[in-house]
Amino acid sequence: MRLMFYTSKKLMGMPVVSLADGHQLGRIKRLLIDHSKMAIAAFTVDRKGWFKEQPVVPYSHVKSVGSHAVTVDEASAVMKLSSLPELEALAKHPLPLLGARVITEEGTVLGTVEDFRFDPQDGKIHYLDIKSGLLHGARSLETDQIITCGRDALIARAGAEEALQKSGGLLSVKLQDACKSAGKTFDSAGTITRKVGETVNRYWQRLPFSQKKNDGPPPGENS
Repeated sequence: MRLMFYTSKKLMGMPVVSLADGHQLGRIKRLLIDHSKMAIAAFTVDRKGWFKEQPVVPYSHVKSVGSHAVTVDEASAVMKLSSLPELEALAKHPLPLLGARVITEEGTVLGTVEDFRFDPQDGKIHYLDIKSGLLHGARSLETDQIITCGRDALIARAGAEEALQKSGGLLSVKLQDACKSAGKTFDSAGTITRKVGETVNRYWQRLPFSQKKNDGPPPGENS
């Protein structure tokens, strides 16, 4: 089970580095989204010396997405956009994703997409972070709730508002699922943690200064 997703905002501006020679090939400038697959198809880079040609890296050429850089095997991963008709079509006729309004089949406006979360291994987009004036903070919606990607709006399934979840809770929800699948292992870990806590508490109570009146908590507890 994969537990970590990246956001599009984190990806923007990242350097692209060749593993073959360690050279920086440019920085990510623009993402090309394939809405039919709901995935990042490629990204353009601001590589110098290409003049009017737009350099692009197909996502299939990405080796890894790290905390500080995106790596590819070698410099040849950067290609001319004009040599890749499918990607060129996405670049010339893009459908908006960031900033797009999300509306359900029933006509309920959920808000606008301010970011999205994707799997760095294959570029697949799993969640849209949606901002609405009626909600406090962003909410995330799984992309399988989206049935149509249009120029003016994204159409979500009827009742999709019930599937919205807090963006900050994505990782914890995934971890909870992992813990549930672990079954008894999760229960055992909780039992061990509780027993350790009880042992530490008993030890603390036996210390001489813990019996003094008006003593505060141990140093650092409330810092």
